[in-house]
Amino acid sequence: MKRVLRRSASKHASTLFKIICILVLCSFIIYLKSEDHDLQKNTAIHAPRSNSREDEDDILIPADNKDQQFVAAVLVFCATRPDALRNHLSQILAQRPSHFQYHIIVSQDGNKTAVTQVAQKFVKDYKNVSHIQHEKTEIKKRNNYPAISAHYKWALDKAFKGFRYDHVIVTEDDLDIGNDFFSYFRWGKQVLNSDDTIWCVSAWNDNGGGPLIDSTRGDLIWRTDFFPGLGWMLTKKLWNELSPGFPVAYWDDWMRKPEVRKSRSCIRPEISRTSHNMKLAGKGSSGGMFKDYLSKISASSANIDFSLLPVTLVQKSIYDKRLIEQIENARPIDLQNTTGMEKTYNYKIVYKNIRDWHRLAAHFKLMTDIRGGMQRTAYYGVVTLMFQNCRVFLVPESTYRNPSQLTSYVYDSEWDKQNRFIEFEAYYCKTKKYAGKCDPHSPEMIAFFKKKGWKKRLDDWGEMLVV
Repeated sequence: MKRVLRRSASKHASTLFKIICILVLCSFIIYLKSEDHDLQKNTAIHAPRSNSREDEDDILIPADNKDQQFVAAVLVFCATRPDALRNHLSQILAQRPSHFQYHIIVSQDGNKTAVTQVAQKFVKDYKNVSHIQHEKTEIKKRNNYPAISAHYKWALDKAFKGFRYDHVIVTEDDLDIGNDFFSYFRWGKQVLNSDDTIWCVSAWNDNGGGPLIDSTRGDLIWRTDFFPGLGWMLTKKLWNELSPGFPVAYWDDWMRKPEVRKSRSCIRPEISRTSHNMKLAGKGSSGGMFKDYLSKISASSANIDFSLLPVTLVQKSIYDKRLIEQIENARPIDLQNTTGMEKTYNYKIVYKNIRDWHRLAAHFKLMTDIRGGMQRTAYYGVVTLMFQNCRVFLVPESTYRNPSQLTSYVYDSEWDKQNRFIEFEAYYCKTKKYAGKCDPHSPEMIAFFKKKGWKKRLDDWGEMLVV
């Protein structure tokens, strides 16, 4: 009898133990599901974590928290410079406020192994970083511009149509960034969405070299008709407009054409929020053409909270009214009298033609190139800079006579050809390489170039207008 009871007790104990185990296991499964739901709720990202293209449609929306609200994708262009990419991504990710707000997409042109390895390391080590690769376009005669343009179109299509983003910040691996880079673009996004006359937000000041800027005004923002690039934001709406006609080369100059720009402007800071890292990036596609200018521009070390600035600051009607008043109240001055300027005043200098412009640009050490009839940083032909701690406005003659007619100014596309001639003249005629009459259309000058075996050089200058 005792033996039977012992067997029965052992059997019941075994059954009870199994039941308890099943209950514990069920409770644990329910707990894990609950935890997984909470984890997804609290850590969802606005883009795939991996670089898998099949996952592009699996886009989640972050929790409803101000610090977790998505702002924009950051599309980083790279190709052959692993050290430059490492430097750029390190800065971007050190400054990124949170992985929720900015999805970093590294777009590599080609398959250079060292660059791929750098990109994949950041994908592995950081949240919300993706790596995509474009099949590099064949290039001829050491001309990188078609390859760059093809990569840009492919990657921007990917960001807007593949990942389905509404706002994208475009950067390149040769850039350093300022401390308030993300604060600037978060504010800039609001500006972009509130004014249809603004089509891009740029972190770059083409004339941002030390003596030309007010280093005490990290909060100062300007409008410009000249597309700056070099760290810039655009919208999906704009890309849908640009993508079908995107050019096969020289995409940034294409952006400056009147028929593409359509009288729209960008905003740009007084102090650049990006700068070229010459040491890591080398000469770049321009072959070092602008090295003297670019080397003087540094990314801001300020830390401005741009959310404190009103968006209306650069809205067209308010901005134009303020600029007109500044020009009206500025003191007239000419190049011969710039040594006696007082820093308590603003000044204005008139220019009447492209020769005048070149004299002013040479005096103040500004970039002289013209695109779409526009000077770099110009807004309705007005270019502003600092000189001897004074604000100076370089103003076209019509606006100088009547500042209220600021927005009536029309850029002359012939300036592109005239400017090309002035640069040609400076290179060949003023340096005495050619001693005759400086006219690239004259039979004498054409014969000179043929004799030297330089006819192709002459042709490469393109169409010129003698001024």
